[in-house]
Amino acid sequence: MSQLTTPAPALVAPAPQTLEYLRDLDAAMLALPQTEIRIDHLIHGGMYARTAHVPADTIVSGALLSRATVLVLHGDVTVFTGAESVRLTGFHVLPGSAGRKQLFRTHAETHMTMVLPSGAQTVDEAEHEFTGEPELLKKSAGRVTITGEK
Repeated sequence: MSQLTTPAPALVAPAPQTLEYLRDLDAAMLALPQTEIRIDHLIHGGMYARTAHVPADTIVSGALLSRATVLVLHGDVTVFTGAESVRLTGFHVLPGSAGRKQLFRTHAETHMTMVLPSGAQTVDEAEHEFTGEPELLKKSAGRVTITGEK
């Protein structure tokens, strides 16, 4: 039987004052030494998948996302969901709402894959589809796979 549910945890849009706080935190974090994070990209079958391989003891602040996505996590990480902070260990698949901005703190190496429907043919096009802030995205070298399959 199918039914609508609200899974926990879910990644939601933060309240306006929380979003303002997260933006202030971004500015402060940019003044700190930056950690290299490998980003892999896959464009296949009308979908875009972006995987961040994040070292242990790293804080990551995500860009404001304008599209609903699915986030697949594997590792040990505390996630600010937009409403609360939760520690997730192991493997998790989370729904993410449009209008959200996340904060992550890894406790061990963690892999995070965001998946969304996309008509993009390039990584640049995909990044512009899911955020109005592509300049804030990590551009670290990683694997890019574009299959051309629709």
